[in-house]
Amino acid sequence: MKQVCVAIATDDGQHVKIGHFGDARFYLHYVREEDGWRLIRRVENPYAGHEHHHHGHHGGHRHGEKRRRILELNRDCTHLVATAFGPGGKEFMESQGLRVVIVKPGTTVEEALSIVEEMLGIN
Repeated sequence: MKQVCVAIATDDGQHVKIGHFGDARFYLHYVREEDGWRLIRRVENPYAGHEHHHHGHHGGHRHGEKRRRILELNRDCTHLVATAFGPGGKEFMESQGLRVVIVKPGTTVEEALSIVEEMLGIN
């Protein structure tokens, strides 16, 4: 089984970003080890702040390109944690074999890791 690696979208390093996964300032990558979670890297998101809230048409070339680049930043991970994904983003990530975990706004990084543990049946 592939090692569980969780990418958590965050702006402050303490809480899951409120908003789309692709707009986070950075991603925290945690791996599951015998004695718990270990932070293995912090990945800066060069696409942070490129929030496009257009009414009407979503998708298109720009969104597809950003999605592919965000995927590459988090390629080693098995799970992506956020409070939301942009239009089509969740479906795209799932089509690439990633598990998407949506959490409530205000969720801490620790709480998010516990939610993933519950999903995986890890005590």
